[in-house]
Amino acid sequence: MKTRLTMRAALALGLPAVARGIGRLKRLRCKLLTEAGHEAGRGNVVTATVLVALYMVAG
Repeated sequence: MKTRLTMRAALALGLPAVARGIGRLKRLRCKLLTEAGHEAGRGNVVTATVLVALYMVAG
């Protein structure tokens, strides 16, 4: 929800590249969380961050 509002605000301010970048970052974050074994959009943010950090270090 927050991402969508941020993207719309960027578009309203005439910054389509920023809106696209925000969308890409969201997709990248969800992909990393999924690959790390975490269900994106659920659970504790701290747990997700630790799992992503472990994935990056181990990979």
